[in-house]
Amino acid sequence: MKKIFLIAIAALTMVGCGKKSEMKQGPWLGVIQIDTADKSMDLPINMNYTVSAKGVQQMVITNADETIVIDEITKNGDTLFMKLPVFTSEIVAVFKNDSLIGKYYPKGVAVGTYYKFYAVAGVIDRFPWYTAEASYNVTGRWKIIENPGTADSTIMVGEFIQKGNRVTGTFLNTGGDYRYLDGKVSDNKFFLSAVDGAHTLIITADLIDQKTMENGRFMGSPKWVSKWRAVRNDKIELPTNEQLVKVKKGFSTFDFAGIDMAGQQITSKDNRFNDKVLVVLAGGSWCPNCLDEARVFCKLYDKYKDQGLEVVSLNFEDKTYEPSKKKMERFIKQTGANYTFLYVAPRGGTKRDSVLYPIEGQMAFPTGMFIDRKGTIRKVETGFSGPGTGEHYIKFVDETTKLIELLLSEK
Repeated sequence: MKKIFLIAIAALTMVGCGKKSEMKQGPWLGVIQIDTADKSMDLPINMNYTVSAKGVQQMVITNADETIVIDEITKNGDTLFMKLPVFTSEIVAVFKNDSLIGKYYPKGVAVGTYYKFYAVAGVIDRFPWYTAEASYNVTGRWKIIENPGTADSTIMVGEFIQKGNRVTGTFLNTGGDYRYLDGKVSDNKFFLSAVDGAHTLIITADLIDQKTMENGRFMGSPKWVSKWRAVRNDKIELPTNEQLVKVKKGFSTFDFAGIDMAGQQITSKDNRFNDKVLVVLAGGSWCPNCLDEARVFCKLYDKYKDQGLEVVSLNFEDKTYEPSKKKMERFIKQTGANYTFLYVAPRGGTKRDSVLYPIEGQMAFPTGMFIDRKGTIRKVETGFSGPGTGEHYIKFVDETTKLIELLLSEK
């Protein structure tokens, strides 16, 4: 299969000023080369290109059960420009019928940092380089040891479902999850990948037996690289939220301030928040778990705002307001979140800890506070397990809904 890609790319590079080509509709396999010196970590993504009868173009990326619709697509001759939704990632590539070759910009063309990208039409298999039947089935729950034997060693949980060769699932950690992962087992090789506009993830390992994975490698960028191993463990649990974060002794309330999308200073003392149940979410437009969280609280706000619920997102973005505002507006528009968004500080753990001064512990993005009508912090949450985690997500939505209803019932 690698020969097919090489032939397609070679043909594309020889395209001259001939007849204008049209890009093929249907399935494509894209590949992002995060590290051009290590082809074993090439990151594949399933894509599907269509053009409607009215000429509307769409490229749909799929990661397991997730579909990401790219409809901001323009052409200039034989060059295709695609902006992924919500986040700032872009693909710029030259096309010739059944081939694409170009660049993937994880933070947008304006920033300039890119990975090499290519794609071939008609390929559905996510990891077509590996064709052997699976020697093992990884379905179940796994204890993941990241960076084993080092000071940075951490524990994660892997939850996978395997049908035939195909594997879907996710990695859970104290900050949430790695969202929808999609891949396969071939012989004793384990592969997962995902591209959602914020994450570019490629995960590999060797299956030693039915209960053990070794030689695990994880790559999210040239700097976001780690090793891992895993053992099957159906009872492995991460620390509870209460074990991770809590309200500091001597604190019970929370004051905040930030700039809204109209450039106005908003504070927790404003009349709009008087006698309201308030959910304060600390995150950013760059954060994939914040995307999943925003979609949940958008629905909860629409359902309960007339009963006295307010939701405020404290955003940690760029160093200044104006460039941050553009990213936040894009995030708001594409998630449909219609509650209050405030720019509060540049991105980073130090700034987050300063703004969220009543909280102590192992905070992550996102972190949220549930505050009752009297201004008392009733619960703190850190991290977010999204819809890619299945029952964990369902449990979170159910418990959060019940908590909001309880707080709203109190007078």
